[in-house]
Formats: sequence, structure tokens, C-alpha cells
Amino acid sequence: MTDSIHKLGEVLRTAREAKGVDVARVERDTKIRTRYLSALERGDYRDLPGAVYTKGFLRNYGLYLGLDPEYLIDLYRLETGATARERVGSAPPPARTVRRARAFVLTPGGIFAAILTVGVIVFAAYLGYEFVTFARTPDLRVIDPAGDIASWGDLHYTIRGTTEPYSRVTIDGLTSENPEVTADSAGNFQIVVQLVPGSNVISVVATDPATQRDSMTVTRTIIVGSGGSPTPAPSLVVAAPQDKASISGPVTISGTASAGARVAVTATLVTAGSPGFSVKDLARQPVAIHPPAPGAVLSTSATAAADGAFSATLVLPAGTWDLAIAPGASAASPAPSGASPAASGGSLARRVTVKPGTSLTGTIVVARAASYMLVVQDGVPLAGISGHVIPPGRTITLSARSTIVIRAGNAAAVTVTIDGISLGSMGGSGEVIEWHILRTG
Repeated sequence: MTDSIHKLGEVLRTAREAKGVDVARVERDTKIRTRYLSALERGDYRDLPGAVYTKGFLRNYGLYLGLDPEYLIDLYRLETGATARERVGSAPPPARTVRRARAFVLTPGGIFAAILTVGVIVFAAYLGYEFVTFARTPDLRVIDPAGDIASWGDLHYTIRGTTEPYSRVTIDGLTSENPEVTADSAGNFQIVVQLVPGSNVISVVATDPATQRDSMTVTRTIIVGSGGSPTPAPSLVVAAPQDKASISGPVTISGTASAGARVAVTATLVTAGSPGFSVKDLARQPVAIHPPAPGAVLSTSATAAADGAFSATLVLPAGTWDLAIAPGASAASPAPSGASPAASGGSLARRVTVKPGTSLTGTIVVARAASYMLVVQDGVPLAGISGHVIPPGRTITLSARSTIVIRAGNAAAVTVTIDGISLGSMGGSGEVIEWHILRTG
């Protein structure tokens, strides 16, 4: 299946047909003769004049179709072994060699001017990138609580949100200690704050570790206690998962609680399992996978509907996990002041074994800088993503039966997570990296 992804002729023909032009029109626009265009699309490289001219055709044709020329040349080399033939010597037609020799004279002055020009362009691009990066204010979004809370029945609250990866998130405005936490590789964070009865005005600020710039301050007001009589603690019934269940893929936690109650789910890894996939680079060399170690914690939450039903999903890497499911108080019916979510109705525990799923799921996060992306799932390019430059701040959802191919034109900006396992960034700044992810389960 991977070979079909790298058919140069199919890539060219598909792009030309998507552009809505025929071979004769391409010849008029690019000045490449029809016989050579047809040979490229058929994969009949014997009809082409030689590796040097063929690469020139691919660059012109790729730019005309809006494709990455270097990627097309990579496919040509993989399919024909062009690199080896170039070392042996694949001479172009003699007449063309003579004409090019007369048209182009290589002199020391010309070499120096070319090097100087390239250096100026690279330096200007570097300065532009640094200016944009260091002048940008880091993003900060507080997801929970989504707004101010007029009545809360607990003296603790878990604040959750997203920001730039590895940013330092600081809480201010509390009468007790103001805690800090560092966001993970995807920019997610959660932090428990201690409240006091009455009004608590909480300020949240994120500091980017690279630029040391602070985000805009996000403020939330949480009022502990409503002044009324204490209400009964919310009840909790967990329908799924069953204790000691064996589950493939994402874990769904569902059941019933008091209407409007927030149900918190915390998963702690007991025993790590083997990943259900492998990763290799373009040279077919394995890419290291580092599953989380025992003791790792993941969490989520859900709010019970008017009929009390709730449902939440956790994507957990393979292994044995202990789930703690605890009800909190609803805004309409707060728990007694000073009570913790676990104490309000009790925490229920489930132990589950997560096996690799029957498919591949995950995300691609593009952060800090834009990156050219090629994403092919089960042999099909991802519409709207593959072949495009993706701006920073974009999250791409992945789902495939057996294979995913990811090519990044600026590998440092691209972070990949598969089946709950973070693979980290794909490479260094400006590097062009390609990964082949294959389900092994």
C-alpha cells in the first residue's frame, strides 16, 4: 500500500486532472514537450532525455501544478534509482550539452555573487521568522470553567485550558498560595486552586518559554456558597466501563449523576502495554516510540444532562489503567461548602485493560510556525491539508485503517500523537521529514 502512495505518474496525472487541463495545454504553458509529459505520467523514464533534464521537467511541472518539486524529485529517485545513475553518468543529448555549455559560463565572480545572494535571502528570512516569533503574544484559552461561576459548593476547583506547548501557567488572585504549572507538549494544562468561602477572582497568565512573553490575562470569578440551605450530594452511577473490562481503542465513560453535575474522570497507568503501531522515516529507518511510564495520569470531565446522563471519552495508550470517577456539584445545586468532589456522592473506581485499536487515530498539531504538509491516510490524501501550507495553531485529526504517511516541510513546528502516545515534534527547524505510520496489531 505504501508503494502506491509514491507513484510519481499518478501524483502528476491526478494533480493535472484536478487542475482541469490536458497535456496539450500543459505543453503550451510550460514549454515541455508532450512526449516528455506523457512519459512522466506513464512512468516510462526510458523516453526521457536523462536525469538532469528530467529533474528540470519535474521542477517546472511541479510548480505549474502547485506541487512540491523536491517531493516529486524524491519520488523519481525512489522509483528509478536516479541517484545511482547520476554517479555512473547519465549523459544528456550532445546537442543540448553544447548549447548549455555556451549559454552558461561558471566564473569565480559568479559563484561568489550566487553565494552572497543566497546568504542575504536566508539571513532576511531568519530575521523575519525571529521577529514574528518573538513579537507574537502567546495564546491562552481557559476551557474549564468556561465562564464565571455564581455558586460553587467546594473549596477546590480544577482549572483546565490550552496554551503554547511547555508554557508556564501562573494563577494569581488567590488568598492562599498562587500555584504554577507547565503545559504539556500539546499545550494542555490543568491546575487545582484552593478557594475560600465567598467571591474568588482568579487571574490566569501563560508565559512562553521561548520568547518569555506573557499572554493576555484571563479572569474567572468563582463564588463559593450560595447563601441557601445545603442541598443533597449528587448521586453517581457508572454504566461503562465495567470493572476489569478489556477495551480496544478509546475508552468511553458513561452513566448517570444529578442533573447539571460535573463528573471528573482521572486515569492512572498501572502497567504499560506495547504500542499497536510502528513508525519509520523515508529511508525506512525506525522512529523511536516512547509510551507513557506507569504512574502517568490523564483526565477529562463531563456534565450531566437534564436527565442525568453523562458521557466522556479518553484516548488511552495500551496498558492497564485505574479509573477514578467522581461527581462534583452542579451550579444549580451546589454541594455543601468545604466538600470535595470525591466526598460528594463518593468516587467510583474501575480497572480496565486497553488494547491497541483496530485502526489508527491521532492528531497533528502545527505550532509556532507554518509548515507545508502532505498527509495520506490508507492511500488517500487528506482533503484540504495534503499539499497545502498549514498555518500555526491548527490541529489536524487523523483516522485510518492501517497506514498514515505524514510529510512536514518544517518539522520542528509539527507534533504528532497516535493512539494516545505523543511522538513529539517530527524534527528540526526547516527540516523536511516524512514518517510512515503502520498499524501492527
